[in-house]
Amino acid sequence: MLDCKHATQLASQAMEKQLTFRQQMALRFHLLMCDACTQFTRQLQVLRKAVGQLGRHIENDERLVLSKHARERIAKAVAIQARQNDEARRNPDLDSTD
Repeated sequence: MLDCKHATQLASQAMEKQLTFRQQMALRFHLLMCDACTQFTRQLQVLRKAVGQLGRHIENDERLVLSKHARERIAKAVAIQARQNDEARRNPDLDSTD
């Protein structure tokens, strides 16, 4: 049987991807027994719905559009971070804090 820590992890994962049959059954069984995790799962669903609605609202609000310069700065920072992450994966023995 799942403990609450693993049940909440599975509940979170279920929001993003399809759980295996075994994971689904373990989570369902745990939720039948645990009111706290059932409440947590409901809260996750409410938050996901609220964030989705907020996202649609923001997408349609022209006042909240980033400037071209801001988008370019963000894209550049993301590209630099991705290169650093790739380099760290290729050379795990190098310490980037030196």
